Amino acid sequence: MTSWWRRQRVSLVALALAALAVVAVHVWFDVLPATTDGASTIEAVDGSAEVSGQVLTLDSARWDEFEAPEGSRTLSIRIDADGGPDASTCGLFTLSEAQGDRVWSNARPVLDVPFEAGESYCQEGSAPYAILAVFLLPDDAEGPFVLEIPGDDEVARFAVEL
Repeated sequence: MTSWWRRQRVSLVALALAALAVVAVHVWFDVLPATTDGASTIEAVDGSAEVSGQVLTLDSARWDEFEAPEGSRTLSIRIDADGGPDASTCGLFTLSEAQGDRVWSNARPVLDVPFEAGESYCQEGSAPYAILAVFLLPDDAEGPFVLEIPGDDEVARFAVEL
């Protein structure tokens, strides 16, 4: 005679995996964005801010530069970075509505963006370089937006108006 545990092992494994997925989604959407709450905010002046030991300058923002699924569109944001010997990496780039509650993460890894288009994030100790962040937004997102780039103990905040 087999035990109840043995007969239910597939269901129990599936339940455990589902519970792990719920925890992972909670961490991704609720915990990670809140980790910048204690950091000081640096508002960009004339489109530039210093974060993680380098000066970041907002270069441009363009709609629909890359193909997006139906019902959505892309917003490409180019940033010039000066790099340097004290430069370190940045955290996850986020874009939010200036007058709303919606927040999006850099979707470049899931879109067909060429590698040579620019870096995906801040680089450590390098010469000047370009960063390309691509956000996948719903069709009804119009802007203006706020781009946040977390550094070591600060968050650089850029106004993005199209």
